[in-house]
Amino acid sequence: MRLASFIAGRAGTAGRAGIASGVAAVIALSGCRPRDQAQPAPLSPAPAPLPAPQPGPQRSDSSCAAPFDGASARAQLRPAGGTLRIGALAGLKDADDDNLLHLRALTAELKRRGAEVLIADGDLGDNSDEQETLLGVLAETGLPLVVAAGNREVRSELDAAEDELRKKGARLADLSHTRVVDLGDALVVGLPGAFERRQLRADGACLYVQKDLDALASFLDHLPAGAPPALLVAAIPPRGQDARALDASEGQNLGDARLAALLRRAPFGIFGQVWEAGGRAVDLAGQPVPAATEVERLYVNPGAADLTPWPMTDGSTAQGLAALLTIHGRKASFEIVRAPPRAAEKAGEHSR
Repeated sequence: MRLASFIAGRAGTAGRAGIASGVAAVIALSGCRPRDQAQPAPLSPAPAPLPAPQPGPQRSDSSCAAPFDGASARAQLRPAGGTLRIGALAGLKDADDDNLLHLRALTAELKRRGAEVLIADGDLGDNSDEQETLLGVLAETGLPLVVAAGNREVRSELDAAEDELRKKGARLADLSHTRVVDLGDALVVGLPGAFERRQLRADGACLYVQKDLDALASFLDHLPAGAPPALLVAAIPPRGQDARALDASEGQNLGDARLAALLRRAPFGIFGQVWEAGGRAVDLAGQPVPAATEVERLYVNPGAADLTPWPMTDGSTAQGLAALLTIHGRKASFEIVRAPPRAAEKAGEHSR
């Protein structure tokens, strides 16, 4: 499988020091142009084509995507206030001590910068215990938490982890079950899971189908004119066109082309999973959006939050990323957030 973010898997404490070189051997970075060039050429064809999509089920799984008209399909976590600040994290990955120390510092920095809600978008741990621990770090902030499953969370295990956190007082909504999370100044909707079976990393992980896309599109089409803007959260990005896109990897664009129809209905979005294309945002046309710039259409890949160093498509290496998304009326802006240097150093010392 060509999506390096999926095949790289977990990086435990013992292998963290050498992960950059290991991942670099997997990711083909040649052919990608720096993001600051005004008119980059489209991505060149990859040396080898992607495997043919594997047929998936045509029936929707209600445990992964509940009906929009269900009794508990909508919840309000926050009243309208005019401005909404969301801390977006993806790729929490490992529940080892150094990563937990780092994630606590990262979420504290998001809260310090004004985050009122946290969104956790995929790669939330490999089992229920890890998921409870990792999401528990986010819940410790006291902020409401919105969760979207990715390609490795077994639905029943993630449900068990979330139930335990709710018992401890967490205000948590999962987009598989709560299909619409009302944050007052935005309506969060989700498309949890992967879009092809070959992307799954565990039996029981979520796979969305065309029926789920159609149901989400229908819901968005029927929003009243005065409704808050929609924010789409999905583990896998939409299909881009070049090296600046949210899904650029190995000289290819690997997202789901069908999401384009949803982006025309949802002015804002948060996507993950393709870590080497993280730390960036684009508009509806796929043009890069600079940080701290208000636009009417904004789609963000925050990058991986954990300590694993990732070689990025621009030739740099990044680790421990999150994004602060600010929605003000019908416009939004973003900034990339890292843990303070001292906290990052402590996490590194702890791992050694």
